[in-house]
Amino acid sequence: MAEVRFYFDFSSPYGYLAAERMDEFESRVGVKVLWRPFMIGAAFKQTGQTPLLDQPIRGPYFRHDMERCARAQNTPFCIPDKFPYAALMPTRAFYWLESQSPALARKFAKDIYRGYFADGLDMSNPENVLAAATRHSINASEMRVAVEHDRWKSHTRDITSEAIEMGAFGSPFFFYEGEPFFGNDRLDQLEQWIARTES
Repeated sequence: MAEVRFYFDFSSPYGYLAAERMDEFESRVGVKVLWRPFMIGAAFKQTGQTPLLDQPIRGPYFRHDMERCARAQNTPFCIPDKFPYAALMPTRAFYWLESQSPALARKFAKDIYRGYFADGLDMSNPENVLAAATRHSINASEMRVAVEHDRWKSHTRDITSEAIEMGAFGSPFFFYEGEPFFGNDRLDQLEQWIARTES
């Protein structure tokens, strides 16, 4: 089965909108989507970018666009009070979970995103991340230990480096057989590209 790499940051609104489409996209297109959260701040340091809403002139447009895109795909959305944030804990937790159950890691990822962008929860607060875990019967105490383990710290750094080396400078970023697609609004183009290359 063809594979799409889906790189995203948990503080990315467009990453959230893409995550809400991934299950249906995967089923319809007939591809395997490999979820790969990474730390977008590291990419920003290399490119000189700043968070979208902090950018002069562009910031108000992107706030409007985020809300408009969410309405277009009928996805609950708000800009959290603390935006953006460094999503180290949920990112490390995702990979710890993935090592046990990729399906459960996806459910956790979507819960983190919805908690942040639909409910406005502060996901920089570890207790909110752990609460998302318990909703899926994940042992919160084990997660608290895991996110401080060198294995998952190192793994998160490695995936972030991998994303940047492949050319991911924002979120969401998709790669299909090395072909890059940036943005939630490129999913249709990605689908068309896959259909052409697979035919």
